Amino acid sequence: MTNMPNDPRRRAGRSYVRAGRPAGPSPSGRMRYRKNPPRPAVPEPEAPQKFKEKLTNRFNTWRLSFSVNGEDVAKAAIFAFFIIFLSVTQTTLLARLRPFGATPDLLLPFVVAVGVSEKEKWGGVIGLISAFVIDALGGVTITLLPLLYVPVGIACGLLTTHRFRDSFSVVAMYTVVTSVLRSIISVIIGFNTIYTITLRQTILHIALPELLANIIFAVIPHLLVRLTMRPFHKTRAERTSGM
Repeated sequence: MTNMPNDPRRRAGRSYVRAGRPAGPSPSGRMRYRKNPPRPAVPEPEAPQKFKEKLTNRFNTWRLSFSVNGEDVAKAAIFAFFIIFLSVTQTTLLARLRPFGATPDLLLPFVVAVGVSEKEKWGGVIGLISAFVIDALGGVTITLLPLLYVPVGIACGLLTTHRFRDSFSVVAMYTVVTSVLRSIISVIIGFNTIYTITLRQTILHIALPELLANIIFAVIPHLLVRLTMRPFHKTRAERTSGM
């Protein structure tokens, strides 16, 4: 069979329509069928292990999340003992001695030390617990202490992590600033509860003695936290080599 000259299949460049497809020139002069586009890949169901890892990573983005392990239980036990020990010492022995004419606050520098050493997760929780413990043993108004202790623990941890280094000068700065804030709260409480005292007398006889006592006796809780938390900061290799 010979090809006819007027055969439409031989006319190069002629538009054609095939099975509902848009018209267009035939590149080779003959009909060509277009291949069907590939079907989109159906995503496979996520494996349980991948889903677990994804969920774990999402929870780890919350910096205040807790993971229960042996070290956390040991830290919690140590901190609970220190809270009881320091609060009893503050409300019994130091309340009788009254250095500089005021009772020093041992739990506030303890919260600072925990926040610097163990960061904001532990600092906020220990600050809240310390505030309620010292109030139950005869501290100041319960509505004021949590407003100071909790932000102090969280702020010291965040600043140490993202801004400052864990050094003696930084810890000293934290201690002085928090002691000043504690003295300001004492001035507010004393000026509003003792109506026969002036603001000048409140600052001279309450705030300044308390500030000096807090700064000097802050060494005790800082040393306790430093000495007891040092083994937890060692790597596995350091622990193994030291045994």
